[in-house]
Amino acid sequence: MELLTPEGWSSAYSIEAVIMQISATLVKGKARVDFSGTKKVDIVYSSHKAEAAHRSLVKIHKDTGWFTPPKDEG
Repeated sequence: MELLTPEGWSSAYSIEAVIMQISATLVKGKARVDFSGTKKVDIVYSSHKAEAAHRSLVKIHKDTGWFTPPKDEG
């Protein structure tokens, strides 16, 4: 997944390849959506919040690193 950080981005990846990589990572990690806490929220998700979330994720991955499974595992 390092293709999504500034240090690992390569323009050789198509958007389809990025989506497939994210999908494979979620499936491999047995990701599930938890709808138990779902409720209507009237909070606007602004570009400022999106940029702050991105910076936070990049920092976390810089600090803890990424795990990229071997290619034969998806």
